[in-house]
Amino acid sequence: MTGLAVLAAACSSGDSGPQVGRELHIFNWDDYFAPTTLADFEKEFGIKVHLDTFDDEAELLSTISSDPSRYDLFIGSDVLIGEMAELRLVAELDLDNIPNLANIDPAYLDLPANPGNRYGIPYDWGTTGVMYNTTCIQPREESWAVLSDPRIAGRVAMDTEQSVVIGSTLKRLGYSLNSDDPNELDEAVRVIQDQIGKVQLRFVPAYDARQMMKSGDLCAMQAYNGDAAYEMAENKDFAFFVPREGSDIFFDMMAIPRDAKNKAGAELFIDYVLRPEVHAAINNYTGYATPNRVAREQGLIDQAYLSDPTIYPDTTHLEPWVIFDGQRRALWNRAWADVQAVVPASQVSN
Repeated sequence: MTGLAVLAAACSSGDSGPQVGRELHIFNWDDYFAPTTLADFEKEFGIKVHLDTFDDEAELLSTISSDPSRYDLFIGSDVLIGEMAELRLVAELDLDNIPNLANIDPAYLDLPANPGNRYGIPYDWGTTGVMYNTTCIQPREESWAVLSDPRIAGRVAMDTEQSVVIGSTLKRLGYSLNSDDPNELDEAVRVIQDQIGKVQLRFVPAYDARQMMKSGDLCAMQAYNGDAAYEMAENKDFAFFVPREGSDIFFDMMAIPRDAKNKAGAELFIDYVLRPEVHAAINNYTGYATPNRVAREQGLIDQAYLSDPTIYPDTTHLEPWVIFDGQRRALWNRAWADVQAVVPASQVSN
């Protein structure tokens, strides 16, 4: 069936199954689709797409928690979606409506935080490292410590995501990304507090930090590798590395809130994204690694990207996130509160 035929069948009065609505409300990171992804979907299926964006996953979680019917689809990390599933904030997917799931590399399916692919479908994967302006600083070593370098005091930033900041600091200290040891967390807090005082470390959402790098307000920042790849293609003075101490590996997923008004339309959109040509266009634009095996096999992914270690990093020293239990989450929340307690308002961007 063509897309329009599928839609017509789904919307027919004789169909006893879920109805595909005429509008789709999506919540996503800023600039995280290809330029024509949404317009092409609208044209093919006759569904109007409304897109809102968020700055970090704390905002994503808060928004979905406060009204699980506001959006039909969102994109977030597999671990967050796993935690949201435990909170009964996401809908279980009808995989029969997503046949293009067969295009995804099995290595990215049935992840620990998403067993059976019940709540999320792979969108991309990546890691976190350091992006810097080579005209500002030449790091002495490829280490998280560059974010404490006094040469760039006042012009250095980390993310506003609690997990990203604390987790990378734990890796800097040689600990697990997912530590639940109170002493290790206390040590990480002291390191971050030292950065806040000595180099005027700023906390800035990823998209805003990218703009500050381009304007020269920042010399170095904690960055997602895909964001760095995108900016490096635009500015030859920017460089990126995954620190020698290691970092995370994250998997972003497409998921549906529990009370979505157009669940059938959201599953139609997910299946559309998983087409090799659509998924490839997104990954070629955003600079993140694709989980779409067929897109790679058909040569749809830019070959320069496949050989670029910024986009497809060595995973040897990358640690996956785990779903936090209540005790671990309480420890991390306390640690983050201790960090926030010493941050001047001038060093925080919302």
